[in-house]
Amino acid sequence: MSMTPEEIIKDINQLVSLPEVVVRANQLLDSPTADAEEIGEVISHDPALSAQLLKLVNSAFYHLPTKVETVSRAITVVGLNELRSLIFAATATETFQDLSPESIDMNAFWQRSVYCGLIAKKLSMVLLGGSGETMFLTGLLHDVGRLILYSQLPEQAQKIVSEAEKGQSSLAAIEEKVLGFSSAQLGSALLESWELPQRLWEPVRFQTAPENAGDFQGEATLLKVALQITNCVEPELKSGQPVQLASLSKIEIHGLEIPREQLELLISDASVECFDVLAIVNPNAGMIF
Repeated sequence: MSMTPEEIIKDINQLVSLPEVVVRANQLLDSPTADAEEIGEVISHDPALSAQLLKLVNSAFYHLPTKVETVSRAITVVGLNELRSLIFAATATETFQDLSPESIDMNAFWQRSVYCGLIAKKLSMVLLGGSGETMFLTGLLHDVGRLILYSQLPEQAQKIVSEAEKGQSSLAAIEEKVLGFSSAQLGSALLESWELPQRLWEPVRFQTAPENAGDFQGEATLLKVALQITNCVEPELKSGQPVQLASLSKIEIHGLEIPREQLELLISDASVECFDVLAIVNPNAGMIF
């Protein structure tokens, strides 16, 4: 009898449990009564997380003119909305370290995930307005369902890969055929179980079919576009090959279009920032470029 995404997530709860400080900070960020001082105090109890947050705040991710030296100052500078992205980015590799499938290059996985997150954030800032913090986190965690699939259902995962190599159907369609659900649904179920905002996990669920995302169609479409850009840029990041932007259709969301020149600048900025952010969120990795 096949399992549902929710049943699989329940089975691996101990393998991918969030650090207690992240759980508490996430709860406070959703609380209407919590303030920056209270959240900062919780984070400060974890020296490793505090150090990671300060590294991210002082990285190319923000381009701040002066160095930030305390967690409380970091929260003041980036704001509570942005803080959730920083916390999860700082702890992502640690959270999934016990779930690393042998068949997946985890360094390459996090490189791709960080880059997708950066592109999603920049697209959001240009097309949807705001800081783009939720879209960064959505892009960063968009593929965690694949880690769960490969680690918990390796035989089915290999069958899916073999079928996909024939090039006759999309990966999502093959996953649905073999499993009855997609790895995107699996990842979305995990993020929902962590009590993250629906605007974050709903786009992950519908990243290949944003038209089905209801109120979150714009965010799901943006994630799909970010993945298309990542697929174009990834060979250039790894081997120096030219970016094949010609394969992209025009980037348009809610009737707003990004000119090709602006898109090229956005991609260039994300490529530079990716090195800096990746070195912080995955410090033990060797260079994969």
